[in-house]
Amino acid sequence: MQRAMNLEVEKDETITDRLPCESLSEDFVGFNDIKLSSTHPRGEVLFEEGQAPRGVYVLCSGRAKVSITSSEGKTVILRLAKPGDLLGVNSVLKGLPYDSTVETLERSRIDFVQRADFLKLIDKSKAARVGVTKTLGNELSDVVEHARLLLLSQNAQEKLVRLLLNWCDELGEPTPEGIRLNHGLTNEEIAQMICGSRETVSRLFTQLKEKQVVRLNPSGVLLCYRAALKSVLR
Repeated sequence: MQRAMNLEVEKDETITDRLPCESLSEDFVGFNDIKLSSTHPRGEVLFEEGQAPRGVYVLCSGRAKVSITSSEGKTVILRLAKPGDLLGVNSVLKGLPYDSTVETLERSRIDFVQRADFLKLIDKSKAARVGVTKTLGNELSDVVEHARLLLLSQNAQEKLVRLLLNWCDELGEPTPEGIRLNHGLTNEEIAQMICGSRETVSRLFTQLKEKQVVRLNPSGVLLCYRAALKSVLR
């Protein structure tokens, strides 16, 4: 696995001091005074499962995948983090090793706050504590929804179709031809989201294409037809 990012970085002066997520900026008054801001390319590991919790990360722009790995090396992607998400909070609060690995899926802006500074902030700010509670609640909802997809679907095709339908709501860009999905994942990563194999995902996409449910683009962009996707589940 790619080595985690070096946190001993200087603040990037080219990055504005204002959080793009206004709700976070309001909840965490004083956050801007203690954060380190930087930009990261696709494929950079922010922290790894099992590492000591050095601090909290805010995904200000871009996207990242949150995954866990078994002792045998099997990886499952739990969710896709989006702008405004706080990452690593649970481990920082408990003082336990990070319970997941977070890796950027595209060029991303990240704010980082060291653990001691973050704990001081939420200790003195009720608004910050409320913000953390909301963050943990949203994270739990995402994980429960993904568990529903994995555990209640009948087969790999249903898992993939339900995942695509969720993406239509969360990531979809309506166009005259259908819903455009620039998900940024490889077939291997999609397989890690539905606990399948890359070969299975490739085969299922071929079948969906033949049924004219999706259109594939070499760049990884999908054009989905929501009504047709729903019909596959009947």
